[in-house]
Amino acid sequence: MVDLFSWEAEEAVLGFLLNPLIKIDDKRQIIQVVDNEYFTNEKYQVLFTTIKEYGIFDKVLLKDRIGDRIDIIDIENIDVLVTSEEIQSYIEILLDRLQRRKIYALGKDIQDSISKGANAFDTALRAESKIMSLTSRADLDTNQELLERVLEEKPGDVLSSGYKHIDAFIGGYARGMIITIAGDSGHLKTTFALDKAFRMAERNPTIKVGIFSKEMLATDLMKKQIARVCGIPTPLIFSQQYDKEFVRKKMMEVEAWRNNRIRIINPNSFHGVNDIAKIQMTYRFDVWFLDFIQLLEFAKSATNSSDYNIQIGQNMRNLQSLALATKSVGVVLSQVKKGIEHRRTMKPTVSDIEWSGLIKQLSSYIFFSYYPGKYYGFEAIPADHYFLIAEKTRFAETFHYPMRVNPGLGTFEEIDDVSQREKMTAKLRSILE
Repeated sequence: MVDLFSWEAEEAVLGFLLNPLIKIDDKRQIIQVVDNEYFTNEKYQVLFTTIKEYGIFDKVLLKDRIGDRIDIIDIENIDVLVTSEEIQSYIEILLDRLQRRKIYALGKDIQDSISKGANAFDTALRAESKIMSLTSRADLDTNQELLERVLEEKPGDVLSSGYKHIDAFIGGYARGMIITIAGDSGHLKTTFALDKAFRMAERNPTIKVGIFSKEMLATDLMKKQIARVCGIPTPLIFSQQYDKEFVRKKMMEVEAWRNNRIRIINPNSFHGVNDIAKIQMTYRFDVWFLDFIQLLEFAKSATNSSDYNIQIGQNMRNLQSLALATKSVGVVLSQVKKGIEHRRTMKPTVSDIEWSGLIKQLSSYIFFSYYPGKYYGFEAIPADHYFLIAEKTRFAETFHYPMRVNPGLGTFEEIDDVSQREKMTAKLRSILE
Protein backbone atom coordinates (compact mmCIF):
# COMPACT_ATOMS: atom_id res chain seq x y z
CA MET A 1 0.00 0.00 0.00
CA VAL A 2 1.35 3.42 -0.97
CA ASP A 3 1.90 5.74 2.01
CA LEU A 4 -0.42 8.69 1.48
CA PHE A 5 0.46 10.58 4.67
CA SER A 6 3.12 10.92 7.37
CA TRP A 7 1.88 12.00 10.77
CA GLU A 8 5.48 12.00 11.95
CA ALA A 9 6.37 14.69 9.42
CA GLU A 10 3.18 16.63 10.18
CA GLU A 11 3.98 16.64 13.90
CA ALA A 12 7.62 17.53 13.24
CA VAL A 13 6.63 20.66 11.26
CA LEU A 14 4.20 21.75 13.98
CA GLY A 15 6.87 21.03 16.60
CA PHE A 16 9.26 23.34 14.76
CA LEU A 17 6.67 26.12 14.67
CA LEU A 18 5.91 25.77 18.40
CA ASN A 19 9.54 25.44 19.54
CA PRO A 20 10.38 28.60 21.57
CA LEU A 21 14.08 28.21 20.73
CA ILE A 22 13.50 28.72 16.99
CA LYS A 23 13.66 32.30 15.65
CA ILE A 24 10.32 33.84 14.68
CA ASP A 25 11.62 34.81 11.23
CA ASP A 26 12.55 31.17 10.52
CA LYS A 27 9.03 30.09 11.50
CA ARG A 28 7.45 32.72 9.28
CA GLN A 29 9.47 31.46 6.33
CA ILE A 30 8.09 27.97 6.89
CA ILE A 31 4.44 29.02 7.02
CA GLN A 32 4.92 30.83 3.72
CA VAL A 33 5.85 27.61 1.89
CA VAL A 34 3.59 25.13 3.73
CA ASP A 35 -0.17 25.03 3.24
CA ASN A 36 -3.07 23.51 5.12
CA GLU A 37 -3.49 20.73 2.55
CA TYR A 38 -0.09 19.32 3.53
CA PHE A 39 -1.74 17.94 6.69
CA THR A 40 -4.17 15.01 6.90
CA ASN A 41 -4.73 14.89 10.67
CA GLU A 42 -7.75 17.10 11.33
CA LYS A 43 -6.35 18.43 14.63
CA TYR A 44 -3.06 19.26 12.98
CA GLN A 45 -4.95 21.09 10.22
CA VAL A 46 -6.71 23.26 12.83
CA LEU A 47 -3.43 23.97 14.62
CA PHE A 48 -1.54 24.90 11.46
CA THR A 49 -4.38 27.05 10.08
CA THR A 50 -4.54 29.01 13.35
CA ILE A 51 -0.76 29.43 13.49
CA LYS A 52 -0.62 30.68 9.92
CA GLU A 53 -3.67 32.94 10.11
CA TYR A 54 -2.85 34.65 13.41
CA GLY A 55 0.93 34.28 13.57
CA ILE A 56 0.74 32.60 16.97
CA PHE A 57 3.74 30.44 17.89
CA ASP A 58 3.09 30.08 21.64
CA LYS A 59 1.20 27.00 22.88
CA VAL A 60 -0.74 28.86 25.59
CA LEU A 61 -1.85 31.66 23.27
CA LEU A 62 -2.66 29.08 20.63
CA LYS A 63 -4.95 27.25 23.06
CA ASP A 64 -6.73 30.49 23.93
CA ARG A 65 -7.32 31.23 20.26
CA ILE A 66 -8.53 27.71 19.37
CA GLY A 67 -10.77 27.28 22.40
CA ASP A 68 -12.44 23.93 22.89
CA ARG A 69 -11.86 22.60 19.38
CA ILE A 70 -8.62 20.89 20.47
CA ASP A 71 -7.74 19.63 23.93
CA ILE A 72 -4.78 21.36 25.58
CA ILE A 73 -3.16 17.94 25.94
CA ASP A 74 -3.06 17.55 22.16
CA ILE A 75 -1.12 20.79 21.89
CA GLU A 76 1.23 20.03 24.78
CA ASN A 77 2.06 16.61 23.31
CA ILE A 78 3.55 18.23 20.22
CA ASP A 79 7.07 18.36 21.57
CA VAL A 80 9.13 17.09 18.63
CA LEU A 81 12.37 19.07 18.51
CA VAL A 82 13.38 19.77 14.94
CA THR A 83 16.35 21.89 13.90
CA SER A 84 16.40 24.42 11.07
CA GLU A 85 18.55 21.98 9.09
CA GLU A 86 16.08 19.10 9.52
CA ILE A 87 12.85 20.97 8.80
CA GLN A 88 13.34 21.04 5.02
CA SER A 89 13.46 17.25 4.88
CA TYR A 90 10.15 16.99 6.72
CA ILE A 91 8.56 19.56 4.41
CA GLU A 92 9.70 17.54 1.39
CA ILE A 93 8.09 14.46 2.94
CA LEU A 94 4.81 16.35 3.37
CA LEU A 95 4.95 17.58 -0.21
CA ASP A 96 5.69 14.07 -1.48
CA ARG A 97 2.70 12.66 0.42
CA LEU A 98 0.46 15.47 -0.86
CA GLN A 99 1.42 14.70 -4.47
CA ARG A 100 0.79 10.99 -3.87
CA ARG A 101 -2.69 11.77 -2.58
CA LYS A 102 -3.43 13.94 -5.62
CA ILE A 103 -2.19 11.27 -8.03
CA TYR A 104 -4.25 8.66 -6.21
CA ALA A 105 -7.35 10.90 -6.45
CA LEU A 106 -6.59 11.53 -10.14
CA GLY A 107 -6.41 7.79 -10.80
CA LYS A 108 -9.81 7.27 -9.21
CA ASP A 109 -11.22 10.21 -11.18
CA ILE A 110 -9.91 8.74 -14.46
CA GLN A 111 -11.40 5.35 -13.62
CA ASP A 112 -14.77 6.95 -12.88
CA SER A 113 -14.65 9.04 -16.08
CA ILE A 114 -13.87 6.03 -18.26
CA SER A 115 -16.53 3.91 -16.60
CA LYS A 116 -19.09 6.67 -17.27
CA GLY A 117 -18.10 6.81 -20.97
CA ALA A 118 -16.31 10.19 -20.90
CA ASN A 119 -14.34 11.25 -23.97
CA ALA A 120 -10.96 9.48 -23.77
CA PHE A 121 -9.07 12.36 -25.40
CA ASP A 122 -10.48 14.94 -22.97
CA THR A 123 -9.68 12.65 -20.06
CA ALA A 124 -6.10 12.14 -21.27
CA LEU A 125 -5.53 15.87 -21.73
CA ARG A 126 -6.86 16.58 -18.26
CA ALA A 127 -4.67 13.86 -16.79
CA GLU A 128 -1.59 15.16 -18.63
CA SER A 129 -2.20 18.71 -17.39
CA LYS A 130 -2.70 17.50 -13.82
CA ILE A 131 0.40 15.31 -13.82
CA MET A 132 2.51 18.14 -15.26
CA SER A 133 1.33 20.45 -12.48
CA LEU A 134 2.18 17.84 -9.87
CA THR A 135 5.64 17.08 -11.17
CA SER A 136 6.69 20.66 -11.87
CA ARG A 137 8.92 22.19 -9.25
CA ALA A 138 9.28 25.84 -8.37
CA ASP A 139 13.07 25.75 -8.59
CA LEU A 140 14.65 29.05 -9.55
CA ASP A 141 17.34 29.23 -12.20
CA THR A 142 20.65 30.70 -11.16
CA ASN A 143 21.90 33.78 -13.01
CA GLN A 144 24.45 31.62 -14.80
CA GLU A 145 21.75 29.15 -15.90
CA LEU A 146 19.58 31.97 -17.25
CA LEU A 147 22.56 33.41 -19.11
CA GLU A 148 23.29 30.04 -20.73
CA ARG A 149 19.66 29.67 -21.79
CA VAL A 150 19.88 33.02 -23.58
CA LEU A 151 23.26 32.25 -25.16
CA GLU A 152 22.09 28.80 -26.32
CA GLU A 153 18.95 30.09 -28.06
CA LYS A 154 18.70 28.83 -31.62
CA PRO A 155 17.57 30.90 -34.60
CA GLY A 156 14.32 28.91 -34.73
CA ASP A 157 13.40 30.03 -31.21
CA VAL A 158 12.66 33.50 -32.57
CA LEU A 159 10.47 33.66 -35.69
CA SER A 160 10.40 36.37 -38.30
CA SER A 161 7.23 38.46 -38.24
CA GLY A 162 7.12 38.04 -42.02
CA TYR A 163 8.13 41.63 -42.69
CA LYS A 164 11.80 42.57 -42.73
CA HIS A 165 11.38 46.17 -41.59
CA ILE A 166 9.12 45.15 -38.69
CA ASP A 167 11.74 42.56 -37.69
CA ALA A 168 14.25 45.41 -37.62
CA PHE A 169 12.04 47.20 -35.07
CA ILE A 170 11.12 44.31 -32.79
CA GLY A 171 13.53 41.47 -33.60
CA GLY A 172 10.80 38.92 -34.42
CA TYR A 173 8.48 36.83 -32.25
CA ALA A 174 9.69 34.49 -29.51
CA ARG A 175 7.88 31.18 -29.16
CA GLY A 176 5.23 31.35 -26.46
CA MET A 177 4.16 34.88 -27.36
CA ILE A 178 0.64 36.03 -28.08
CA ILE A 179 0.37 38.77 -30.72
CA THR A 180 -2.90 40.69 -31.02
CA ILE A 181 -4.01 42.36 -34.25
CA ALA A 182 -7.05 44.56 -33.65
CA GLY A 183 -9.06 46.78 -35.92
CA ASP A 184 -12.44 48.00 -37.04
CA SER A 185 -14.61 46.22 -39.60
CA GLY A 186 -13.33 46.79 -43.12
CA HIS A 187 -9.80 47.59 -42.00
CA LEU A 188 -8.32 44.46 -43.60
CA LYS A 189 -7.55 42.48 -40.41
CA THR A 190 -8.23 39.08 -41.98
CA THR A 191 -6.62 40.09 -45.28
CA PHE A 192 -3.50 41.24 -43.47
CA ALA A 193 -3.45 38.07 -41.32
CA LEU A 194 -3.50 35.89 -44.46
CA ASP A 195 -0.67 37.91 -46.01
CA LYS A 196 1.24 37.63 -42.75
CA ALA A 197 0.71 33.85 -42.63
CA PHE A 198 2.23 33.41 -46.09
CA ARG A 199 5.09 35.78 -45.37
CA MET A 200 5.92 34.05 -42.09
CA ALA A 201 5.96 30.68 -43.86
CA GLU A 202 8.26 32.14 -46.53
CA ARG A 203 10.71 33.82 -44.14
CA ASN A 204 10.69 30.86 -41.71
CA PRO A 205 11.10 28.01 -44.24
CA THR A 206 10.55 25.08 -41.84
CA ILE A 207 7.59 26.22 -39.77
CA LYS A 208 3.96 25.10 -39.96
CA VAL A 209 1.16 27.66 -39.87
CA GLY A 210 -2.45 27.05 -38.83
CA ILE A 211 -5.31 29.46 -39.54
CA PHE A 212 -8.37 29.18 -37.29
CA SER A 213 -11.22 31.40 -38.49
CA LYS A 214 -14.68 31.66 -36.97
CA GLU A 215 -15.57 34.61 -39.20
CA MET A 216 -15.06 33.09 -42.66
CA LEU A 217 -15.55 29.66 -44.20
CA ALA A 218 -12.42 27.71 -45.12
CA THR A 219 -13.40 27.93 -48.82
CA ASP A 220 -13.69 31.73 -48.59
CA LEU A 221 -10.25 31.95 -47.02
CA MET A 222 -8.91 29.74 -49.79
CA LYS A 223 -10.36 32.16 -52.36
CA LYS A 224 -8.50 35.00 -50.65
CA GLN A 225 -5.32 32.91 -50.83
CA ILE A 226 -5.89 32.38 -54.56
CA ALA A 227 -6.31 36.12 -55.07
CA ARG A 228 -3.05 36.85 -53.26
CA VAL A 229 -0.97 34.17 -54.95
CA CYS A 230 -2.42 34.29 -58.45
CA GLY A 231 -3.07 38.02 -58.76
CA ILE A 232 -6.76 37.57 -59.54
CA PRO A 233 -9.13 40.14 -57.95
CA THR A 234 -11.31 38.61 -55.26
CA PRO A 235 -14.66 39.48 -56.96
CA LEU A 236 -13.64 37.49 -60.06
CA ILE A 237 -12.78 34.46 -57.91
CA PHE A 238 -16.07 34.57 -56.03
CA SER A 239 -17.93 34.87 -59.33
CA GLN A 240 -15.80 32.01 -60.78
CA GLN A 241 -14.49 34.14 -63.64
CA TYR A 242 -10.94 32.80 -63.74
CA ASP A 243 -8.76 30.12 -65.30
CA LYS A 244 -8.87 27.18 -62.92
CA GLU A 245 -5.96 25.33 -64.49
CA PHE A 246 -3.82 28.44 -64.15
CA VAL A 247 -4.78 28.63 -60.47
CA ARG A 248 -3.87 24.97 -59.86
CA LYS A 249 -0.47 25.48 -61.44
CA LYS A 250 0.22 28.80 -59.70
CA MET A 251 -0.76 27.59 -56.24
CA MET A 252 1.56 24.59 -56.56
CA GLU A 253 4.45 26.98 -57.12
CA VAL A 254 4.13 28.17 -53.52
CA GLU A 255 6.27 25.75 -51.50
CA ALA A 256 4.56 26.38 -48.14
CA TRP A 257 1.12 25.82 -49.69
CA ARG A 258 2.22 22.79 -51.75
CA ASN A 259 3.73 21.04 -48.73
CA ASN A 260 0.79 21.86 -46.46
CA ARG A 261 2.87 24.07 -44.19
CA ILE A 262 -0.08 26.47 -44.27
CA ARG A 263 -3.36 24.88 -43.18
CA ILE A 264 -6.85 26.34 -42.90
CA ILE A 265 -8.98 24.87 -40.13
CA ASN A 266 -12.65 24.70 -41.02
CA PRO A 267 -14.75 26.78 -38.56
CA ASN A 268 -16.98 23.76 -37.96
CA SER A 269 -13.95 21.89 -36.59
CA PHE A 270 -13.63 24.06 -33.49
CA HIS A 271 -15.85 26.06 -31.17
CA GLY A 272 -13.79 26.98 -28.14
CA VAL A 273 -10.24 26.98 -26.82
CA ASN A 274 -10.39 23.27 -25.94
CA ASP A 275 -11.05 22.38 -29.57
CA ILE A 276 -8.18 24.60 -30.72
CA ALA A 277 -5.95 22.92 -28.13
CA LYS A 278 -6.83 19.44 -29.43
CA ILE A 279 -5.98 20.42 -33.00
CA GLN A 280 -2.81 22.23 -31.95
CA MET A 281 -1.63 19.32 -29.80
CA THR A 282 -2.14 17.05 -32.81
CA TYR A 283 -0.60 19.14 -35.60
CA ARG A 284 1.87 21.25 -33.57
CA PHE A 285 1.71 24.43 -35.62
CA ASP A 286 4.65 26.74 -34.98
CA VAL A 287 2.37 29.71 -35.61
CA TRP A 288 -1.40 29.77 -35.38
CA PHE A 289 -3.85 32.55 -36.24
CA LEU A 290 -7.26 32.99 -34.58
CA ASP A 291 -9.86 35.13 -36.36
CA PHE A 292 -11.22 36.34 -34.01
CA ILE A 293 -11.27 35.88 -30.24
CA GLN A 294 -14.69 37.42 -29.57
CA LEU A 295 -16.36 34.65 -31.64
CA LEU A 296 -14.99 31.76 -29.55
CA GLU A 297 -17.44 29.89 -27.36
CA PHE A 298 -17.27 30.55 -23.63
CA ALA A 299 -16.84 27.95 -20.92
CA LYS A 300 -20.19 29.11 -19.53
CA SER A 301 -22.89 31.44 -20.76
CA ALA A 302 -22.32 35.17 -20.32
CA THR A 303 -25.28 37.37 -19.44
CA ASN A 304 -23.71 40.82 -19.05
CA SER A 305 -20.64 42.88 -19.98
CA SER A 306 -18.74 41.77 -16.89
CA ASP A 307 -19.30 38.10 -17.78
CA TYR A 308 -18.12 38.70 -21.35
CA ASN A 309 -14.97 40.40 -20.13
CA ILE A 310 -14.22 37.56 -17.71
CA GLN A 311 -14.89 34.84 -20.27
CA ILE A 312 -12.83 36.45 -23.03
CA GLY A 313 -10.08 37.04 -20.49
CA GLN A 314 -10.18 33.35 -19.53
CA ASN A 315 -10.03 32.33 -23.20
CA MET A 316 -7.03 34.62 -23.65
CA ARG A 317 -5.29 33.11 -20.63
CA ASN A 318 -5.89 29.59 -21.99
CA LEU A 319 -4.55 30.58 -25.42
CA GLN A 320 -1.43 31.98 -23.76
CA SER A 321 -0.98 28.68 -21.90
CA LEU A 322 -1.40 26.80 -25.19
CA ALA A 323 1.29 28.91 -26.88
CA LEU A 324 3.69 28.30 -23.99
CA ALA A 325 2.92 24.56 -23.78
CA THR A 326 3.40 23.97 -27.51
CA LYS A 327 6.25 26.50 -27.95
CA SER A 328 4.30 28.30 -30.64
CA VAL A 329 3.37 31.86 -31.53
CA GLY A 330 -0.31 32.75 -31.36
CA VAL A 331 -1.65 35.61 -33.50
CA VAL A 332 -5.06 36.63 -32.19
CA LEU A 333 -7.38 38.94 -34.13
CA SER A 334 -9.71 41.15 -32.12
CA GLN A 335 -12.59 43.53 -32.72
CA VAL A 336 -12.62 47.12 -31.52
CA LYS A 337 -15.56 49.03 -30.11
CA LYS A 338 -17.95 50.77 -32.47
CA GLY A 339 -18.05 54.55 -32.78
CA ILE A 340 -14.45 55.38 -33.73
CA GLU A 341 -15.77 56.95 -36.96
CA HIS A 342 -17.63 59.57 -34.88
CA ARG A 343 -14.51 60.94 -33.19
CA ARG A 344 -12.54 63.95 -34.32
CA THR A 345 -9.41 61.76 -34.50
CA MET A 346 -10.59 58.53 -36.08
CA LYS A 347 -7.90 56.14 -34.94
CA PRO A 348 -8.25 53.22 -32.49
CA THR A 349 -6.29 52.92 -29.26
CA VAL A 350 -5.68 50.05 -26.87
CA SER A 351 -8.70 51.07 -24.78
CA ASP A 352 -10.91 50.43 -27.84
CA ILE A 353 -10.24 46.69 -27.90
CA GLU A 354 -13.64 45.12 -27.30
CA TRP A 355 -14.02 43.16 -24.06
CA SER A 356 -10.29 43.62 -23.63
CA GLY A 357 -9.79 42.00 -20.20
CA LEU A 358 -6.54 40.11 -20.30
CA ILE A 359 -5.99 40.76 -24.02
CA LYS A 360 -3.96 43.85 -23.17
CA GLN A 361 -2.01 42.22 -20.37
CA LEU A 362 -1.12 38.91 -22.05
CA SER A 363 -0.27 40.22 -25.52
CA SER A 364 3.42 40.75 -26.11
CA TYR A 365 2.49 43.06 -28.99
CA ILE A 366 -0.74 44.81 -29.91
CA PHE A 367 -0.98 45.98 -33.52
CA PHE A 368 -3.85 47.85 -35.13
CA SER A 369 -4.75 47.11 -38.73
CA TYR A 370 -5.51 50.63 -39.91
CA TYR A 371 -6.90 51.54 -43.32
CA PRO A 372 -7.49 55.29 -42.90
CA GLY A 373 -9.34 55.76 -46.17
CA LYS A 374 -12.28 53.84 -44.64
CA TYR A 375 -12.66 56.64 -42.08
CA TYR A 376 -11.54 59.76 -43.94
CA GLY A 377 -12.41 58.82 -47.53
CA PHE A 378 -10.07 57.92 -50.35
CA GLU A 379 -10.12 61.50 -51.57
CA ALA A 380 -8.24 62.48 -48.41
CA ILE A 381 -5.77 59.61 -48.44
CA PRO A 382 -5.01 57.18 -51.30
CA ALA A 383 -6.61 53.73 -51.35
CA ASP A 384 -3.22 52.00 -51.36
CA HIS A 385 -2.15 53.60 -48.03
CA TYR A 386 -2.24 51.08 -45.17
CA PHE A 387 -0.69 51.33 -41.70
CA LEU A 388 0.20 48.76 -39.11
CA ILE A 389 0.17 50.66 -35.83
CA ALA A 390 2.09 49.19 -32.87
CA GLU A 391 0.37 50.48 -29.73
CA LYS A 392 1.89 48.04 -27.27
CA THR A 393 5.32 46.54 -27.71
CA ARG A 394 7.23 44.60 -25.13
CA PHE A 395 10.73 45.17 -26.42
CA ALA A 396 10.47 48.20 -28.72
CA GLU A 397 8.91 51.64 -28.95
CA THR A 398 5.49 52.15 -30.51
CA PHE A 399 5.51 52.94 -34.20
CA HIS A 400 3.40 53.54 -37.32
CA TYR A 401 4.49 51.27 -40.15
CA PRO A 402 3.19 52.26 -43.61
CA MET A 403 2.68 49.72 -46.38
CA ARG A 404 1.04 49.78 -49.79
CA VAL A 405 -2.00 47.54 -50.09
CA ASN A 406 -4.04 46.15 -52.95
CA PRO A 407 -7.32 45.20 -51.21
CA GLY A 408 -8.65 43.39 -54.27
CA LEU A 409 -5.68 41.02 -54.33
CA GLY A 410 -5.01 41.01 -50.59
CA THR A 411 -1.35 41.90 -51.04
CA PHE A 412 0.75 44.18 -48.86
CA GLU A 413 4.00 45.70 -50.08
CA GLU A 414 6.81 46.80 -47.80
CA ILE A 415 8.38 50.14 -48.70
CA ASP A 416 12.17 50.10 -48.70
CA ASP A 417 12.56 53.79 -49.43
CA VAL A 418 12.70 55.57 -46.06
CA SER A 419 11.65 58.89 -47.57
CA GLN A 420 8.52 57.26 -49.02
CA ARG A 421 7.61 55.79 -45.62
CA GLU A 422 8.12 59.19 -44.00
CA LYS A 423 5.99 60.84 -46.67
CA MET A 424 3.12 58.38 -46.08
CA THR A 425 3.36 58.82 -42.32
CA ALA A 426 3.35 62.60 -42.68
CA LYS A 427 0.23 62.34 -44.83
CA LEU A 428 -1.46 60.30 -42.11
CA ARG A 429 -0.51 62.81 -39.40
CA SER A 430 -1.89 65.65 -41.48
CA ILE A 431 -5.36 64.14 -41.59
CA LEU A 432 -5.31 62.99 -37.97
CA GLU A 433 -4.37 66.40 -36.55
